[in-house]
Amino acid sequence: MGGFLVPDTYVVQAPNNTDMNVASIIWGISLAAGLFTASKARKQTWGVYKRTGGINAYIIMVWMSWLGSCTIGVMSWLYLWGTIETSFWLFFFLLVAWVFQVQCIIQIIINRIALLMRERRIVNRMQWGCAAGLGVINISVFCIWIPARLQISPAFVHINEIWDRVEKVIFCLMDVALNVYFVYLVRSRLISNGLTKYNRLFKFNLFMIVVSMSLDVILIGVMSLGQGFIYVQFHPLVYILKLHIELNMADLIGKIVKSENNGSSYPSTGGNKRSGGKSTGGVQGNATGTNNGNRSNGPHTGGFRMATLITANHDLDPNHPSNSSSKGGMMGIQKTTEVHHEVDEDAESRTSSTTELQKDYSQKDYAMV
Repeated sequence: MGGFLVPDTYVVQAPNNTDMNVASIIWGISLAAGLFTASKARKQTWGVYKRTGGINAYIIMVWMSWLGSCTIGVMSWLYLWGTIETSFWLFFFLLVAWVFQVQCIIQIIINRIALLMRERRIVNRMQWGCAAGLGVINISVFCIWIPARLQISPAFVHINEIWDRVEKVIFCLMDVALNVYFVYLVRSRLISNGLTKYNRLFKFNLFMIVVSMSLDVILIGVMSLGQGFIYVQFHPLVYILKLHIELNMADLIGKIVKSENNGSSYPSTGGNKRSGGKSTGGVQGNATGTNNGNRSNGPHTGGFRMATLITANHDLDPNHPSNSSSKGGMMGIQKTTEVHHEVDEDAESRTSSTTELQKDYSQKDYAMV
C-alpha cells in the first residue's frame, strides 16, 4: 500500500457502486447543510462582533465544530474516492477533527445551560467533567480505532466493532442528559415563575431532543452499512445538523428574551392583603414608575409581589427603566424587597433568579441576545 504504518497484510476494502452512491448523496446533503449553517454562524458572529468588538468562546466553539465536520467530510470523501491512500496520518487527522467536533457541541450545550445557572462552580464542574469524560473516550478511540482501521490484528477489529458503537451511545446519552437538564431549568426557573413566553423554548427544545436522538440512532445504524467506512461520511451531516440546531436555539432565545411576556405573572398567595392597583408596601409611586404606567388592576399581594410583577413583565431587558439604577426605578424595587423579605422568601428567590438570568444574557459568552 505504501501508506505510513500500513502493514503488509492490509486488505483493501474498496467501496462498491452502491456504497459510493450512498456516500455521494450524504456528501451532497452535508455540503448544503454546511453552507446554511455557515451562513447562520456568520450572522451570529457579526452580531457578537458589533455588540462587543470581538468574538467570544461561543463563537469560537461554533466555528471549530463546523470546521471539524467539514474536514471529516472532505477527507472521508477523498478517501472513499481513492484520492487519499490509506495511512496512519489519514485516520489520525480524521480523529483530531472528530475530537473538536464532539467536544465543541457538548460545550455549546453546557454554555446554554450556564445562562440559567447561578452557581458558577457547578457550571465549571460540568464543563470540566464533560470535557474530561469525553477526553478519556477520545483517547480510547485513538488507541482502538486507528489500529482497527489499519488492520493491525483481528482483536483490534473486533473490539472496535463493539466500542465504536458504545462510545456513540455514550455521546447520545450525554447530549440528551444535558438538553433534558436545560429543559428542566427553563421549566423550573422561568415558566413556573410566570414567564410563560418561555413555553416556546421549552417545546422547541423537547422537539430538538427527539431530533438529536434520531440523528445519533441513524449514525449508529449506518455503521453496519457497506464496507465499514461509509458511516464516517455520515458524521459531518449529523454534527452539522446538531450545530444548526444550537444556532437556531440561540436565535430563539434572543427573540424570546426581547419579546413581551404574554402570560399572567405569579399567582397571589393566601393570607396577604389585596388591593385594586395599590401596593400595600407604600411604594406605589416607585412601582408605577418602573412599570411605565402599566399598573396591575387585579388583586395582588404586598409590595414585594409588585416587585415580582415588574421583574416578570420586563425580564432580561437591560434598556427598560425597571432595570436602571435610578431612584424611581430599581431603588423602589429594592426597597420593597427589603421591607417584605420575611413575607415571601420564595418570591424573592424567583425574582433574584430572573435578575441573575438578565445579567447572564448580557455578560456571558452567548450570541444574538
